[in-house]
Amino acid sequence: MEKFILVLNLGSTTTKVALFRDLNCHIVKTYSHDKGLISRGINEQKSVRYETIIQFLKDSKVAPEEISIVAARGGLLQPVEGGTYLVNEDMLDDLTSGKYGDHASNLSGILAAEFAGDYDIEAVITDPVVVDELCIQAQYTGIKGIRRTSIFHALNQKAVARKYAAGINKNYEDLNLIVIHMGGGITVGAHHLGRVIDVNNGLNGDGPMSPTRAGSLPVNGLLKYLDRHNLSHQEINKLISKQGGLLSHLNTEDVRDIVAAVEKGDTHSAEVLEAMAFQIGKEIGAKAAVLHGQVDQIIFTGGVSRSEYVMDLIKPYISFLAPITVYPGELEMEALAYGAYTIEQDRTLLKTYRAEVSHD
Repeated sequence: MEKFILVLNLGSTTTKVALFRDLNCHIVKTYSHDKGLISRGINEQKSVRYETIIQFLKDSKVAPEEISIVAARGGLLQPVEGGTYLVNEDMLDDLTSGKYGDHASNLSGILAAEFAGDYDIEAVITDPVVVDELCIQAQYTGIKGIRRTSIFHALNQKAVARKYAAGINKNYEDLNLIVIHMGGGITVGAHHLGRVIDVNNGLNGDGPMSPTRAGSLPVNGLLKYLDRHNLSHQEINKLISKQGGLLSHLNTEDVRDIVAAVEKGDTHSAEVLEAMAFQIGKEIGAKAAVLHGQVDQIIFTGGVSRSEYVMDLIKPYISFLAPITVYPGELEMEALAYGAYTIEQDRTLLKTYRAEVSHD
């Protein structure tokens, strides 16, 4: 009997697990964790999260020996190009040490490797958030020593780009696309012939404001804000990446609640949503310029794209640029399974992660 691909996608508060045969989802389940667990460091969560995965297999009546490969969400690593990577010792060292940041997503690769080691199979990750294919021009800033970095929804952006390409019987590598992931953070990528040559850093204060992130800020205004409130670097980073955007203005990040308030006549909520749509439209226009105006399709994805109200606010700014397609929600589990499946079919596609060599 053909074996399964086990897919692991660990977030801050959830463990999402799925089984695929080829590219067909057999079963998927999301486990929510209590605050007691998620308040611990990621290494302290390992045993509970691992047991969750084993319990999922028991509930699914699938033995570990029926798994051929583990496909995991990529964590915070050094910048890499897009693709599927073997979870090797170099990667494990960087995920476990938190060298590039501590996030629950690091546990995906760590636990995938543990499971793979227990059952003598391979573990892989695909298109982690640190995929960096920026053209050299996109990396420059106006201050020597400060470079723009690529942190974005690489997995889902590339997944929906490939899905669109397949739907029109073309290769992703033959198209120019602008892909917008709208979730808690918003990233807008210029996909040029299969590479994301420009994208806003959706985590650390770049691009449009989003439900929980501040987006680009006027530097002088930010400096004055720091002085007024006497904030530490840690506090301002939290404000920018977790407490900004809609949450800062409206005390909620839930777009459904905000739209409901607008429909009841809340003009301030309407104004804030319109401002977010304005900023998203500007960012899309900038990416169209990067692609020299040669845009085959504009593609929206992520949870916020389910809101017709928000989409109707954005479309007037961009409809003249290219046709628009919307894939609401996300395709992360499918994308992870796809990455594992493709390297099972063609081993030459498997990439090797190498830790950055220190020059100290």
